[in-house]
Amino acid sequence: MASIVEARGRAAPHPTLKDLPSAMLGRAVNLVYLVVDGLGIRQMDRALEAGVGTAFFGRLPRRILTTVWPATTAAVVTTLSTAASPAEHAVLGWHLLLPELGMEATILLGLTRTGVPMAPRTLDLRRYLAVPDHLKRVPGTRTLLSYRQIARSRYSTAVGSWTRRGGYSTLRGLRRRIVGEVRRPGRKLIYAYWPVYDTFCHNHGTGHPWTLRHLGHVDQELSALVENLSGTDTVLVVTADHGLVDNLPERAVDLSLIPGLMDCLTILPAGDARQIACFVRPGREKQFREIVGRHLGDCCICLSAEEILKNGYLGPGRRHPALLRRLADYVLLPDEGVSFHVPVPGVKTELHKADHGGMSPAEIDVPLYVVDCG
Repeated sequence: MASIVEARGRAAPHPTLKDLPSAMLGRAVNLVYLVVDGLGIRQMDRALEAGVGTAFFGRLPRRILTTVWPATTAAVVTTLSTAASPAEHAVLGWHLLLPELGMEATILLGLTRTGVPMAPRTLDLRRYLAVPDHLKRVPGTRTLLSYRQIARSRYSTAVGSWTRRGGYSTLRGLRRRIVGEVRRPGRKLIYAYWPVYDTFCHNHGTGHPWTLRHLGHVDQELSALVENLSGTDTVLVVTADHGLVDNLPERAVDLSLIPGLMDCLTILPAGDARQIACFVRPGREKQFREIVGRHLGDCCICLSAEEILKNGYLGPGRRHPALLRRLADYVLLPDEGVSFHVPVPGVKTELHKADHGGMSPAEIDVPLYVVDCG
């Protein structure tokens, strides 16, 4: 995102990608970056080996990009909408602790863990989240195109500064909407988002025939999009927010059954199935570490907040004022094939066939295509 900001005529907020053709990105009248939610490089390679994805993914040159961490949609799409790092925006997981509101929220959906609205409309969510926006400095029209009502959701309108917004419900609709926006007059930056592939992976697994069939449809539409954009002075960037790891049913761990673990915590763990954010009671850290080591030490890594900050895992930039309050004392990263969950009492728990959020190559390595459509 820093490369896009710099290429479109403004100072980069962070270091840019060394091998990204910034001159090409800056020269084009239209710069479109399209994000296929959940498309990790390992999944793509397996699909290509199976003969799926040859029209676009297998035909055009690509790079491998490391996504931001946490490798979860909430964190990454916030970066894609603002060019702010997770350290700067402090949106750290699908479930996010909001201590000032006294709750954990499924932040993109605007819901509590029990599925009710997290706050009334009288709450100024933009002011509350206070996400810095480096992208708003980019001149010209800035357009957000997303699935169905996502572009106009409460979260989307609170994060980022878009001059135009639009939606669609099919892949063909996505393609047509992009082409229509490109043909409008003036210099444009267009961010388009497709979430359905990720849903197939969660519900069926990354290698399920239905998932592969859908990926084939994505591939065909991207190939058609390149043809449709020919002669429009457009550069198309295609990437993903994260990849996924398939879960082994026999390695799904209900953390509420670990003796003594929940007694060490102040609140249900936040985060995602593959990055479990644990907020520990004062005076219970030693006990927490002992329990994790005894019961989970052979299937996960336990990172402290100090390690996360010291190693720069949340990226560069000025820390968000709420970062230290939202960052867990410890984060558990399960091994590949392992998934953690904590049922909310009274709420039905549905386990995924594949998940993400961790630091494995399958989760953080994503493709990057840069196509000069002419």
